[in-house]
Amino acid sequence: MSPRLNPTRAWLGLPLVVCAVAWVRPASASPLLETVGGVGGQGGFNGRTVEGGAASTYYNPALLTDAKTELSLGVFILSEQIGISLAGRPGTQYAVPVGIENATYANGVPWSAYPIPTTWLQNGRPATPTSPALPARPRQGDGSGHDLFAYQMIGLVTKLFHDRLALGGYAVIPYSKFTGADAFYSDEREQYFTNSLHPELYGDRLVATSIAFGGGLKVTDQLSVGLGFTLNLTTEAFTPTYVSNTGELQNILVDSDVKVLVSLSPHVGVSYKPLPRLRLTATAHAPEKLQIDTDFTFLLANGVEEQAGVDFTHDYMPWQLAAGASYDLVTTSTDTITIAATFIYGQWSTYVDRHSEAPIAAYGWYDTLTPVVGARVQHGDVRVFLDSEYQPSPVPLQTGRTNYVDNDRLGFDGGADCAFSLWGSDFRVGAQLQVQRLIPRYQTKLPTPPSADGLDHYPALVADEVPDNSILDGRPLAGAQGLQTNNPGWPGFGSQGWLVGGGLNLAVTW
Repeated sequence: MSPRLNPTRAWLGLPLVVCAVAWVRPASASPLLETVGGVGGQGGFNGRTVEGGAASTYYNPALLTDAKTELSLGVFILSEQIGISLAGRPGTQYAVPVGIENATYANGVPWSAYPIPTTWLQNGRPATPTSPALPARPRQGDGSGHDLFAYQMIGLVTKLFHDRLALGGYAVIPYSKFTGADAFYSDEREQYFTNSLHPELYGDRLVATSIAFGGGLKVTDQLSVGLGFTLNLTTEAFTPTYVSNTGELQNILVDSDVKVLVSLSPHVGVSYKPLPRLRLTATAHAPEKLQIDTDFTFLLANGVEEQAGVDFTHDYMPWQLAAGASYDLVTTSTDTITIAATFIYGQWSTYVDRHSEAPIAAYGWYDTLTPVVGARVQHGDVRVFLDSEYQPSPVPLQTGRTNYVDNDRLGFDGGADCAFSLWGSDFRVGAQLQVQRLIPRYQTKLPTPPSADGLDHYPALVADEVPDNSILDGRPLAGAQGLQTNNPGWPGFGSQGWLVGGGLNLAVTW
């Protein structure tokens, strides 16, 4: 017989594991967990319906009451290969001309924003006696979507009160960097930075340390309920700046005052067995995000002080509600065959992007319904699972100003584990593999009607960055008629890709 852990020590061990992980650096959750499913155990994509060991802490804490007491460790590798292809620009008449920095509307009022000449973006600008060279930043020259990620999984489940109460902790921690947060604009404003398109729901969202802790209570032999939490962070940064000479910005003086505020995002779960072979589940996950609020003050040598602020929202996950069912087709003393299905509703219509902006109303995101089906087979000490899910994209076709890059996703996740005893203790070793296909998608921008008065009457469509009524030195600006834009997604773009992952895990059980 394997040694049994003292319940008091097990109870104390849970917060120690969670705090040890959380103490390392600030963390957020959980786009990663929603993308790859449960790491370790048998949860997979169906973790909201099928007990998945420590991973149930996040997916459905009510299922912790059916998990074994265990300490689990695992390594998971994920390859992200997402390709974005841009349609060629049809002609030079759509380019932003050189020499527009002093252009105005016909009434002499300056434009609200001045784009960079298209040829400078594509080829760069050589140095002049008064200014350094401008490096080229061609369209999609600095895109993203090709990365290899490695993660450490840590999990703990312990039982109290004759196994009526189960407590769990679960964390998936990237090896490369503890948390990633890369901001980019979804429209023509990105010309000032990478001048490229980026996958909206992947990339830095897959480098989000994900930590969950919670517990499940077995109310009756048929009914269990659970409550869990993930971490939400708000980083407040105040940056006072002194500028002695606006012509020598390299000599500015900067201070900083940074605060990190932590809050908890709850999730709840229910598991009910109306029949010995049938299980029904329901879960609700509240919205989660990593928020960065930045305030600047600029003090000039003449005593004038100006203030500005920028907010960022990363790793946003909306309300997610799910219902599922599993049924044991075969139950014998040595064999069990179970089928499972889950339907996940995501309220993506509330999405907020990295610049804390909601999508334009005319191109508002959709709520989604994701079906997941799978099977579990257990023969003696060996368990095998296989899941499939179809995640529809919440992003409408990007025929207007914005370039949110996303695709429908079809995924398969499978794995196996085996229990054994060694040195008087019980262990379980497992492996899993998943393949997810981002189904090819292409979109063409709608034409923007001309506007003789130079005003933007079609804010949902590609912005005309050189107003038609512009003047320069008192004369109409040459090349201003029609649409001129540096929007990197114009006149269209396509995307497709793969997510391929796999891992190994080991658990000691008692």
